[in-house]
Amino acid sequence: SFGYVSLLFVIAYYGDKRADAGRSIISNPYIYTLSLAVYCTAWTFYGSVGLATQSGLSFITIYIGPTLMAMLGWLVLRKIIRISKVHRITSIADFIASRYGKSPTLGGLVTLIAVAGVIPYIAVQIKAISTTFFLIHQYPEISVTANIADIPVLGDTAFYVALMLAVFAILFGTRHLDATERHEGLVAAIAFESIIKLAAFLAVGIFVTYGLYNGFSDLFEKAHSFSDLKNSLTIEASDQSYGVFEDLLTIKAGDSTFIYWFTLIFLSMMAILLLPRQFQVIVVENVNEEHLKKAVWLFPLYLVAINIFVLPVALGGMLRFADGSVDADTFVLTLPMAGRQQLLTLFVYLGGISAATGMVIVETIALSTMICNDLVMPLLLRLPIPAISQRRELTGLLLS
Repeated sequence: SFGYVSLLFVIAYYGDKRADAGRSIISNPYIYTLSLAVYCTAWTFYGSVGLATQSGLSFITIYIGPTLMAMLGWLVLRKIIRISKVHRITSIADFIASRYGKSPTLGGLVTLIAVAGVIPYIAVQIKAISTTFFLIHQYPEISVTANIADIPVLGDTAFYVALMLAVFAILFGTRHLDATERHEGLVAAIAFESIIKLAAFLAVGIFVTYGLYNGFSDLFEKAHSFSDLKNSLTIEASDQSYGVFEDLLTIKAGDSTFIYWFTLIFLSMMAILLLPRQFQVIVVENVNEEHLKKAVWLFPLYLVAINIFVLPVALGGMLRFADGSVDADTFVLTLPMAGRQQLLTLFVYLGGISAATGMVIVETIALSTMICNDLVMPLLLRLPIPAISQRRELTGLLLS
């Protein structure tokens, strides 16, 4: 874990040095597209499989939304990028406030909502690192014998990983004086992590589908004989149900399912732009708006690739751990552990770290910018501090 995070430091340092020398390594549409994949967090890496075991194909709604936004709303995204460059927009809170007369109250409100909503999400990423570490620590046993909540802070690996991520965010993010300056080293590291988590998930998917079973047809045929699997992967309609094993995974649903899917798709469409980390990589870190043209079709392909083996891994896990002794959210990691694939298990573990740390780094940088610009600075400017008061008076004289 420490070695991997240290590698991120090296990549980010190299990216910053190249930028200082005028030879940017992120000024191409492929790096830009990979940075957008910070959307795929530890929830994608682990949670999609868990959701697939519970509610079938509904997990794909989280990715249909961003795909539609990228392919159909790219003109809107391009306009937002142009507006943000002209007005030196630094965050989603700054952007929304600027559309309403640069209201500091609105900017502060957006910041508070973002902080309240995102901090638990950040905690989930740290928990994923901690849980998977203790899971592989028990190898070859597939269980977490210790209660993670009882582990002292100084004995928790996730605590030290969080400290390293904090240092990383400071060195390659918040220490820049100009908030609108691009963090090229950061973007390079995030792009690298996007490659690692995609490769890791594809590796475990191929192992399950073609290593434990003889391809998709064999896996689905074995799963078809289990009624519990069939029921769990069924989409309920208003008067009947249709399993995913019938009619080549045809989706036929009633009104309630349609509303559920529509809601999730709409929310994910908004999330791809309005989440602080997504606005950071799509808008603030954009080098050239022309990169968006290629990203609008490359990014959906990335989402397809990272989800193509979700259902096979879910089915493989449910078949292998039919007694329910293993949490479905950990199937991505426990299946190679059960197969005694040590190198693959380690690679998958690093893929999970990639998914978690990428989100934490970018999200904390985005939130810190919002907190500083929309909460702390407005408050300081209202305090009767002599130095600040003199600067405020001088600013007023210059403006007049």
